[in-house]
Amino acid sequence: MAVPGHDDRRDAIEAPAGGGPAHGSAEEVPDAALVVVSIDGLSSLKCGIGCVVHWFFEAIDEIVASTAELRHDNWSLHALSPRLDPASEDYASDIVADVTTACGRYRGDFRWFDVADNSSLKTVWSLDDVDRWRSMCHSAAAEIRRLAEGRSRVTVLAHGTMFATLRSHLAAWPNVQLIYMTHTLGRVFLDANSRNRTSYEDEGFALMRTATRDRIGFVGTYYRDVLLTEYDRREKDLVPFQNAVYIRSRRFGELADAGAGTDLGPVPSDKRLVFSWGRCVPQKGFDVVIPAFGAFLNERDDAEDWHLVLLAPQEVAAAEYVASLREQLRELPPGSYTFVEHFEPLLPFRILASPALEICVFASRFEAGPLTLIEALAFGHEDVSIAWHDIPPMRHLLRDQPKTFGFAPLRAREMAEAMLRAADDGGGIVKGSVIDFATSMSAGLSASLSWWDTAGA
Repeated sequence: MAVPGHDDRRDAIEAPAGGGPAHGSAEEVPDAALVVVSIDGLSSLKCGIGCVVHWFFEAIDEIVASTAELRHDNWSLHALSPRLDPASEDYASDIVADVTTACGRYRGDFRWFDVADNSSLKTVWSLDDVDRWRSMCHSAAAEIRRLAEGRSRVTVLAHGTMFATLRSHLAAWPNVQLIYMTHTLGRVFLDANSRNRTSYEDEGFALMRTATRDRIGFVGTYYRDVLLTEYDRREKDLVPFQNAVYIRSRRFGELADAGAGTDLGPVPSDKRLVFSWGRCVPQKGFDVVIPAFGAFLNERDDAEDWHLVLLAPQEVAAAEYVASLREQLRELPPGSYTFVEHFEPLLPFRILASPALEICVFASRFEAGPLTLIEALAFGHEDVSIAWHDIPPMRHLLRDQPKTFGFAPLRAREMAEAMLRAADDGGGIVKGSVIDFATSMSAGLSASLSWWDTAGA
């Protein structure tokens, strides 16, 4: 099996355009480097950020083929991951192997940086512990500086709030460009920790403004507007890395099988399913979905036919919130719900393809580029109904969907009424309304890398 620094499969793979050996001698360091640093998706796969990051490496050949700035052999690709303990249940050797192989095809490698507690993804994530985040930036930046030695241009794609202040450790490195990916924003994600997060972001954004080459990657058009109006950013500060699903991922290959939508694991396929999914955090609104489903059942003569599925991975969840959801679930009729508490990469897509699925519920209090909704639009069967909390990023993605069921405010009664309308009237999905993953990533890379050949020349 491939491990960082060594990949037995590398020589067996035909080099794609832009791939292959480095320009010049075998020992020559390529002039440019593209570095991806992320909290998830490199050595673990437990959340939406991780999916996007891992898809980037899966789709790298398509991304390079679409990005003029990368169609040469004088650059290298690198992954930079927190050193997660291989004994941890969160560590995924196959993910490490995938990423290592992709880096190897483009003359690069997989690298680790140390963290204070690497026993699990949750301890690495540090759940809004700003001091831990600063330490993480210090450690990651040291590895970036090592990569930057002897190169004229290094572009770093940084995924995760904890990396917002990376520039503080790279101030003296004009050959390093930082692209900070805004998967969350403190002024939008108004939860108990938003003040700390917003202050930390503001510090990072101020540092990035001192480096004219740095950019902020927005994952949805709503975030672009927020960055311009509430964060005092300028158009030239922003580059588009809009959230998308890589539908050609190897993960989805088996979904093409005829029986893919019938194998639902712990979920009953003989019920009419109501489905909501995402990371187990208050942001996703599961604490409203549960009582709303109870109210929905109380209004139905066929209540015994309906079944709620909550897929809420807890790998980086606060124990108090998980406990509160379990308390709420006890109020529902026995056997009327399935609570999936750990990340199951393919289960959401199997449920979306199942004819048993009738209603998808999107109850997020706030979002950036809502990946779960994008997944539903890409993989949901054409008769599924969508009930959704009316917030700007949801509204934007659903603007071309003629029959969905929005509700506001985010309260159980309003959500239950939307679910009742969906059950009685039926909905449906118009396919082809989501952006292609490789196209989206290529657009962001082109906008970022072009700086080196214009103002950065």
